[in-house]
Amino acid sequence: MNEMIRQLLGKRCVVCLDGGFGGSLTGVLERLEDNWLSVRTGKTGALELVNLDYVNRIQELPEKKK
Repeated sequence: MNEMIRQLLGKRCVVCLDGGFGGSLTGVLERLEDNWLSVRTGKTGALELVNLDYVNRIQELPEKKK
């Protein structure tokens, strides 16, 4: 799975979470290390660290047209 996720690094995506967390987060995938994914979210650029055990889907979002 890590090799598939590496293809999405640097892209804006929706990460759907499972387990007790539920929901999803949207942001740019920055790093993948061991079983952790770092996602830069929101307008403030907050950093979220996500354990891949709780990810059930990642969807790339189309780039906004300027």
